[in-house]
Amino acid sequence: MWYLVGDIGGTNLRLAAVDPAGAVVRRCTHRTDGLTTLPDACAALCSEMRGAPEGVAMAVAGVVVDGQVRMTNAARSISRDDLARACDVAPGKVLLLNDFEAAAWSLATLDAAKVSFLQGGPAPQPGARVIVGPGTGLGVGSLVWQGARPTAVPGEGGHLRLTPHSAEEVAYFEALIALWPEVQMGDALAVEAEAILSGTGIPYWYRAIATARGEAAHLEGAAAIFAAAKAGEDTSACRAVVLMARYLGGVAGDLGLVLGARGGVFITGGVAQQNPWMLDEAFLAAFNAGGRHSKWRAALPLGLCNDPDFGLMGARNCLFVQHDRPLPD
Repeated sequence: MWYLVGDIGGTNLRLAAVDPAGAVVRRCTHRTDGLTTLPDACAALCSEMRGAPEGVAMAVAGVVVDGQVRMTNAARSISRDDLARACDVAPGKVLLLNDFEAAAWSLATLDAAKVSFLQGGPAPQPGARVIVGPGTGLGVGSLVWQGARPTAVPGEGGHLRLTPHSAEEVAYFEALIALWPEVQMGDALAVEAEAILSGTGIPYWYRAIATARGEAAHLEGAAAIFAAAKAGEDTSACRAVVLMARYLGGVAGDLGLVLGARGGVFITGGVAQQNPWMLDEAFLAAFNAGGRHSKWRAALPLGLCNDPDFGLMGARNCLFVQHDRPLPD
């Protein structure tokens, strides 16, 4: 007996076979925009495992509607029926989850050894937990308990509203909206959070700041912008990353407050995992800046989750709960 789980992001398509105890026994990775489609990759893994899985769970970066997902940051659609045919299972055995619903499920078996805590530590009792992930996009998920049974709460928190915090930032937001009008929220000087807090958004944010400051925007791509900011080699890149970190801290703190995340707020995703230096004192100050609730926010555990398999483990956890199997310790 085995189970097939997947984590399908804007950049990579990752699959794993797990045994009944929850251990990964085989895995494979492909480019999401590559020639290998998800059904083909699933069929190949089933062939390697010499049989159909007991169940399938796929975490996908998009909104799940009626067994279909249109990926938010990749030109791909995913169908439950197509996956069922590829894996030779009934459609009812295939679960499609939003990627950060799966990320939230991963918090049910969180390994504290894979978390770098910025304040507090693992909560002694299960409490609501929130995970925020700047990657190709910006993912948000939460986990709550009903007695001893965990339940993930899906959502699209990456598209909440950001507004300028100073006169300086007004010009940056105006330039960002001019460059990328689709991310404006109504007629206000406001953008969706993903427009700044993601690997897709940061190049637009950097160019907007450079434009507003009358500087040349020489850098291409998120990796180059973060590298230049870390080295202090480009003033617009430095400002873009400093402000991004502050916005990220504020958003994470707001979500922790809204959801009563006594169990902790966890940052993950490729942007944060590859650039942990940006989660600095200014980030922490923004997280805790809650006016009358600043002390409440400062009491929340806050950490950087360094587990690259959080999506796969979350898909596994969801599948195991659906099958009434115990979660791994």
